[in-house]
Amino acid sequence: MTEANEANENQGNEALDDRGTDNAAGLAILKRLRDGGFESDDEKFALALGRPVEEVESWMQGTEPLDDDIIMKARGIARERGIEVE
Repeated sequence: MTEANEANENQGNEALDDRGTDNAAGLAILKRLRDGGFESDDEKFALALGRPVEEVESWMQGTEPLDDDIIMKARGIARERGIEVE
């Protein structure tokens, strides 16, 4: 296993927030929100999150780790739009 793969794997197990959300659970939240609130469109979702579309695409492909800020934003958007993500 390469160092980069090992680092990504270890990041997936670390909690991103005070609820204990790990990278895999965070990604599931993002995908449910994108699919349920933004017609599965990465560009629309990126605009709502205030992040570059390339970053959103990287998250969805699992090549870039998530951060606590994006999980908080996603939960807030889901709450505002009445979308169940958890």
